[in-house]
Amino acid sequence: MRFYKKLYLVVLYKQKYSDSQTLRSFSEFYFGKNKNNFFVVWDNSPSSKTSVADIGRFLNTKNVDYIHTPENTALSKIYNTCLDRYSDFDFFLIFDQDSKIMRPDYDSYLEKTILENSEINIFLPQIYSQGKLYSPGKFWIFKGWHYKNLSVGIHKDKFYTAIMSGTCVRIDFLKKHNIRFNENLSLYGIDTCFFSDVRKIDKHFYVLEERLEHDLSENHLIGEELKKQTLLYLNSTFVINRKTVVKTIIVRFYKIYLKLKRKI
Repeated sequence: MRFYKKLYLVVLYKQKYSDSQTLRSFSEFYFGKNKNNFFVVWDNSPSSKTSVADIGRFLNTKNVDYIHTPENTALSKIYNTCLDRYSDFDFFLIFDQDSKIMRPDYDSYLEKTILENSEINIFLPQIYSQGKLYSPGKFWIFKGWHYKNLSVGIHKDKFYTAIMSGTCVRIDFLKKHNIRFNENLSLYGIDTCFFSDVRKIDKHFYVLEERLEHDLSENHLIGEELKKQTLLYLNSTFVINRKTVVKTIIVRFYKIYLKLKRKI
């Protein structure tokens, strides 16, 4: 029986590792006991007193690295750096700091699912916020929308996208097709752009029998903060669609529409 080497990345920002819901889940469910797992904790906080030994003790493993970048490195650069630095792994799993894993056997369940679906390159948990399924979802040019029902198993969709946290991707697939994270994007649109590139090669994905509870910050925005977030997100769609003239024109018209509606 083959065991895959999995690289778990968790990005922290202004939060201590022991307060991270994601890292607490890893610790409570003994992810560190799996010798095929390696953990990278990338800390973007302005200051930190954390050491790699602290993380290792917390996760009960020696397979760990801790990187602190007080300059707040762009997420796209973090993801690409990890792909380059740890390129001998089989799967890359990306998490933010506040994703709550629900099933205690998630790591072993994921390994079993990967083994049984060797033709699949993307494995996605179901991400809920305030009782609503947000990921996987759909996206076209500038517009995103939700699936009403999404069963566990293999799906094919030319419009699918997902929130990056919890994504499990086959590294050989990324290397074979030279798929990278777009470093013209630092925060908004990274996941959308990534899945747009993936879909050009492979429209299949696997929905896992796992529900992650996730706090989506945009759900709480109002007024000028919501307008600012909308504009940042819209600007990211220009980057995503810039190679297609027609799509770029559509985004420009949509931007004019939002301005007329005073939404940006």
